[in-house]
Amino acid sequence: MKNFSASSATPSADVSTPRVSLSNELFLGTVRWDLLAAFPQQEEGDRRVGGEAVAEFTRFLHERVDPTGTDLSRELPKGVVEELRARGCLRLMVASEDGGRGLSPYNTFRLIETAASWSLPVANVMGIGNGFGAGAYLRMPLDGPLREVLRDHVAAGNVSGRADTEPAGAGNSRQTTVATPLASGGGYRLNGEKVFIGNAVIADLLDVTATLHTVEGPRSVSFFVDTTTPGLEVVGQQDFMGLRGAPIGHVRLTDVEVPASRMLGGAELGRLAREVKEFIYLARTLSVVPPSLAIARLCLEWSREFTGRRTIDGRPLGAFPEIQRIIALSMADTYAAESLVRWTLLSQDTDPLHEHAMLKNVASETCWRVLERTMGLLGGEGYETADSKARRGARPLPLERFHRDARGLRISGGVDYLVDLLAGQLRLTDCYYARTYRQAPAGNAAEAGQRLAAILGGVNAGHVEYVTAQAAALAWACQTLTDRHPDQADGFQQQHTVLTLHRIAAELLTMSTALARSAAEDTTGASGTRELVDIHCAAARHRLTGFWEELDDGYDEQYADVAGRWLAGRGHEELLGDVITTVPRTGRGAHRRQGVSL
Repeated sequence: MKNFSASSATPSADVSTPRVSLSNELFLGTVRWDLLAAFPQQEEGDRRVGGEAVAEFTRFLHERVDPTGTDLSRELPKGVVEELRARGCLRLMVASEDGGRGLSPYNTFRLIETAASWSLPVANVMGIGNGFGAGAYLRMPLDGPLREVLRDHVAAGNVSGRADTEPAGAGNSRQTTVATPLASGGGYRLNGEKVFIGNAVIADLLDVTATLHTVEGPRSVSFFVDTTTPGLEVVGQQDFMGLRGAPIGHVRLTDVEVPASRMLGGAELGRLAREVKEFIYLARTLSVVPPSLAIARLCLEWSREFTGRRTIDGRPLGAFPEIQRIIALSMADTYAAESLVRWTLLSQDTDPLHEHAMLKNVASETCWRVLERTMGLLGGEGYETADSKARRGARPLPLERFHRDARGLRISGGVDYLVDLLAGQLRLTDCYYARTYRQAPAGNAAEAGQRLAAILGGVNAGHVEYVTAQAAALAWACQTLTDRHPDQADGFQQQHTVLTLHRIAAELLTMSTALARSAAEDTTGASGTRELVDIHCAAARHRLTGFWEELDDGYDEQYADVAGRWLAGRGHEELLGDVITTVPRTGRGAHRRQGVSL
């Protein structure tokens, strides 16, 4: 997200009238129930294509991928990667004439979710390859030699990724990797380091972001670099508490020379500003959201399986009220997250760009809530590794492995609070400071909300009214903030207020999509989704109460004073107690020197 200007409402050059943005409308106080009422469904033919692809891919995963072995060895077998290439799993959305499989974004999501339910490293390779890979750029109106380079890589089934994050951190506005024009002209020399780069260890091509210093000032640019180029070194694979085996790596660039034809920047990047934003947002969705939803779904199954075979003093575990509450909340949260996914990926009549920004956190945090409930439900059996359970004859549910994997989903694509902060800044810019978003006429939104409430009835009708009222309160809070801080830079210094406003909007949008989906898909209420929606909305209202209390809580000075003393080493050392703060040595050799048997 750091490569773009603060405003995001500017359409592409070939788009005369931008479509309605539900997120922006929400920030301006309106819930577009009139648009939500026509809740999107996957077209039947596309659904059938996706179902066949999922069935065939599931067979491949069962036959060729050993998820436990990959986790233990921390390495994805080369044969698996080669089969992913051969099957076109890294170019799912690329048009068939460009060497791809031509699947829709939603079917691509389904395949990555299927992979994630078996092996997160496989899903990670697919998410990065399809989201950030060369094929994603072929969906843009690129011309000239760069398009041919990308097309050749895609047609060959090559692995690609995006090298953006640097050791200095992802929150900086400019890359420390620098591009310097060659004295001879016609190219650039790249120097810098990249970390946490998806697919780096197996990539044939990397999209390397860099800063180019010009007379007009520094500019962010991208270079498409073959990994065999002299000076480009994949230092090694980076290991994490989860995602073991994912080919995420550390890349070093030392005097890497790249032709100018391999650069995307300047006027060309400006022309494609909208398309690049769509590319980044969809890529993050494909990398984070399918695994999040897959893990939540698995937890529902594991909760049912575990509860069904356990008793307490002869009483079925599922008969206890707290157990019922835990399971029902997880089911409701999964339904709500799935609703936002469907809206974001299937909606045709609105601009879902900013729903992608919300979806990343909604999905990964929903996954974490469901996972934590499931871990608590399974207790020691959940915390125990699958191998250990197998050794004692218990069913080896891999909850422990997925728990390690899932924590990374709240970090990948941007740490959760930073995503909310940056997205909140963008919404405030579009809707209040720069007012680049032109609010659409409300139409019959209020009347549509009343019709929706009538269809849902009961407590859910009250939830519709609540969301409508909360949207108005959100707009009032945004207007109050921007009136109090008319200078945008000053307003953005109120960081916790800005990110909390975005969290409020995300809860409201998730509630609204869940309500609209239930009304559209189940007009009689016979399927039981009404109860799921009610449970989710009731819990979301509790979270919203907490968020409203956090807005402008008046503690900024105390936070700054306490944190400042600690960071400067001027107080509160007693908080460390008797802990050993020396960082232990790493590596097997360090343990051997201590006589520890490994």
